[in-house]
Amino acid sequence: MNLWYGGTIYTMQQEGHTVEAVLEQDGIIGAVGHFADLRARAERLIDLQGHVLYPGFVDSHLHIIGYGEKLKNLDASQIASKEELMVALQERSATLQQDDWLVAIGYNEGTNEQLVFPTIEELDTLGCHVVIKRSCHHLIMVNHLALAYAKIDEATPHPAGGVIEQRDSKLTGILKDSALYLVVNQMPTTTQSYVDDALQKSIASLHSLGIVGGHSEDLSYYGHPSVPLQSYQYIVKNKNFKAHLLQHHEAWDALRAMDFTASTWLELGAMKIFIDGAFGGRTAALSAPYMDDPHNRGLFIHSQEELTKLVQKARAASATIAVHVIGDAAIAAIVDLIEQYPPLAGQKDRIIHCSLVNEDLLAKLAALPIIVDVQPQFIQSDMSILQARLGEERLQYAHPIQSLLTRGIICAGGSDAPIEHPNPLHGIYAAITRQQIGHTAVFNAAECISRYTAVSLYTTEPAKVIDKAHIRGQIAAGFEADFTILNDDIFTVDVEQIPHLQVVKTVVHGQTVYG
Repeated sequence: MNLWYGGTIYTMQQEGHTVEAVLEQDGIIGAVGHFADLRARAERLIDLQGHVLYPGFVDSHLHIIGYGEKLKNLDASQIASKEELMVALQERSATLQQDDWLVAIGYNEGTNEQLVFPTIEELDTLGCHVVIKRSCHHLIMVNHLALAYAKIDEATPHPAGGVIEQRDSKLTGILKDSALYLVVNQMPTTTQSYVDDALQKSIASLHSLGIVGGHSEDLSYYGHPSVPLQSYQYIVKNKNFKAHLLQHHEAWDALRAMDFTASTWLELGAMKIFIDGAFGGRTAALSAPYMDDPHNRGLFIHSQEELTKLVQKARAASATIAVHVIGDAAIAAIVDLIEQYPPLAGQKDRIIHCSLVNEDLLAKLAALPIIVDVQPQFIQSDMSILQARLGEERLQYAHPIQSLLTRGIICAGGSDAPIEHPNPLHGIYAAITRQQIGHTAVFNAAECISRYTAVSLYTTEPAKVIDKAHIRGQIAAGFEADFTILNDDIFTVDVEQIPHLQVVKTVVHGQTVYG
């Protein structure tokens, strides 16, 4: 048996509760309590050296393989101008082999006057297939080579729930929501080795951030679902990572036909459905028009009939749904359907993002058997655009957290990586302060939450979401020994230091995987 001691150990059983020592064997916590009481039972002592131990952090909503792709490709999230982007693309293109694709991920155009998309003609000068994924991943820009590869021209019709943008009857290279899959799903990135490499890079990075597991959705983007599922089956156990995988509705039938057995390391979850887009590309479905685009209310990915059939399909399999909804009109649509077709008793559906509400929606959400996956970092990344998109009146209902918690709705925290950086400390800071790191402006202070509640978003609450609150998310006897060990105390340091704390060790099922 191993005895962890010598630091501050937060159990997350209740606010402020700590113990002196944790006894662990074969990945399970045997006992917690005073060092003197447990010392005799230990075969090995592990001194925390004054550091701070928490239950292992879990990201409740991200795209694990997609994050690995961001690590493999050009990370454009910190690029500050179009000119800087073009230089980075040119440098990257010089390293590519013939038939490689140049992919930039995380570009956030619109956050300042210098951040605009290049023209399609400028991308053509790079001489290779180019794909730029906007930070929200609901909009991409490509060049003519990529369009031709996907057989898209001026006569190609808009797919349902998507837009192939044209200006003066010419393609601009901008593809929104379902239209972007016309290119993305044709890219030569569905080989087993490519997906394996992306997943391994992702898990190594997540471990370094103190993350022991994640709830992911990436089984429909790499060819047949067997490709990413095989990667998970071979990698997560060996790499000690606990993955809960949502099942995109387009992969649903194929996955149900496959031979799959759940384990500690890997399990399949709810049916994932996208209802609308995102604020950045003005594709989130709103009940009233965008302030900066008065003829636009966003878009719905599915018709009402199609959406109803998907929910019915999940219910026929006694399954829950996990639904991407950003705008208030999208949230209203899924609220109505859950009211008509509720999950089985004891089950809860997942509302993912829930980014714009109103008083009526809050009341209806509180009455439903749901949990909400919130992304606190969206507050930071959207601050520069939301007033223009929504106007002052709707801002108070954007990216709610406290309003949901006050009404008794379980919320779990995630990053939606690669949309945001998956560092949980960034999410915790954003949830507490609703500020961008290094800035003083606060986005709707009424929605700020306490430090304890913010840490709960990444510890106790993700376990509740997947019905594992009895074995995960706390430091207690009988729980799995998943620990995140930091160099200082989230609950006592100056709040501005929280995003800068360092991960000392990450421990998954008793095994140190980082540090």
